[in-house]
Amino acid sequence: TINNTCNSMMGYSLNLEELEGSTLASKYIMTMVNDKTYVNMASLSSTDNYYANSVESRVLATGSLGPNASINYSLRLWMDEATPMTTEAMNKSFSSKVVVVATPTKPVDFDFTGTEQVFTVPQTGTYKIETWGAQGGDGSTALTNKRGGTGGYSVGSVKLKEDEKIYINIGGSGKNISQVSTIPGGYNGGGYGGITEKTQYFQGGGSGGGATHVATKSGILSALKNYKENILIVSGGGGAAAFCGEDVANGDGGGYIGNNGSSSGDWLSMFGYGGTQNAGGYDNNTNSNYGTFGQGSNLNENGYGGNGGGGGYYGGAGTNRSHSGGGGGSGYIGNSLLTNKAMYCYNCEESSEESTKTISTTCAEETPTSNCAKKGNGYARITYIG
Repeated sequence: TINNTCNSMMGYSLNLEELEGSTLASKYIMTMVNDKTYVNMASLSSTDNYYANSVESRVLATGSLGPNASINYSLRLWMDEATPMTTEAMNKSFSSKVVVVATPTKPVDFDFTGTEQVFTVPQTGTYKIETWGAQGGDGSTALTNKRGGTGGYSVGSVKLKEDEKIYINIGGSGKNISQVSTIPGGYNGGGYGGITEKTQYFQGGGSGGGATHVATKSGILSALKNYKENILIVSGGGGAAAFCGEDVANGDGGGYIGNNGSSSGDWLSMFGYGGTQNAGGYDNNTNSNYGTFGQGSNLNENGYGGNGGGGGYYGGAGTNRSHSGGGGGSGYIGNSLLTNKAMYCYNCEESSEESTKTISTTCAEETPTSNCAKKGNGYARITYIG
């Protein structure tokens, strides 16, 4: 239980620190917070160590509490089932401490944890919400343009009531190309990539980046298909890069329409389309493999070198060709409760309509930056403005 005994709003980070003397590496430790999705500790965002004798510190959850408010967390730790039965792991021990670091704040930041996070409104008023989607997986290091599509940025203001709970799911970045049969997509809707004809073509595409969304109802984005009125804002994730092929653009996420991927060589007209406001993208090589609400499509099982589409309000399409990039997922600011709203995405199609206002940008940063597309994992920020 975390208690805020102060008279001001406090932002906090719930961290897990591996202590000096621990002999089992954190990459073999699985974590689960509040019975949500389980993730490997080494995949969590790193942060500064609080204890001098700590080896590393990982962020389990972030949030904020108003004066005299409290929140409960449960944490489970266990060994990854893939831990090898070798001297690297046998007869080893893992020693850690749970650490809560709190600071007085108006903005509250939410980094990627691979699980749902909760914001309890500390006082009635207007709050600015900013979200960034996650980047898709990169392509081959031999390519001139190897990056996965970037995540989009969405912003808007909304009036919230004290003690109201807001649910935040931060998109996870897609995985880079790999010679395995299935590469998991980024958390919150990224489509998976990998190899589909391994005996013939030993080439694998990357996976799509996940969307970041904020809602008044718990659940990953795809689970809210029948509760769209509860979704406040969405930032689309980027599509995965092609396995090979020079100058192949990959579908950047965000905006009212996610960017299409592109292709090269003998497959110039074959790529994944981006998601829109009412439909998922599709693989135009097969006219199938559609993205869906909250979910980028996966690699097409009839091809090779397949990659995943980006997650979004509607997901982008993965492809089944090694020279083709996946499409990005769309963003969303259509909730009527949201004001002063807009979406930004990398070199994307613009819109001047209030419910789909989209602005194209050439800014893309790893650090969450207002009005900029996002590299790496997604992010969210909620700021009290009065």
